[in-house]
Amino acid sequence: MKKIALIAFGAFIAFSTIAQSPVVKSQLKEVKTDKKELKAERAERNTKIAHGKTKSANHDQKEINSERKDLNATKKTLKNEGVEKPVSKATGKPSINN
Repeated sequence: MKKIALIAFGAFIAFSTIAQSPVVKSQLKEVKTDKKELKAERAERNTKIAHGKTKSANHDQKEINSERKDLNATKKTLKNEGVEKPVSKATGKPSINN
């Protein structure tokens, strides 16, 4: 009886990890694209600041802050699901501030 319960428990864990992997992979891809878009928007904001367009740069900064907040929320959910260092896994590079 104990063997059957142990095998059933092991199968349950195996199936649950298989079921979660596509979701985690899609979220890691999302983190990667979000990170690239955030970097591009920061560069665009910096050029506006350099050209003296502070009003539109402030508006861009508000958008950047909201997107960064979403990115951090996604990182937090991935960490709760058991992914260690989700940003470095998404980009394929080691990251210090993760």
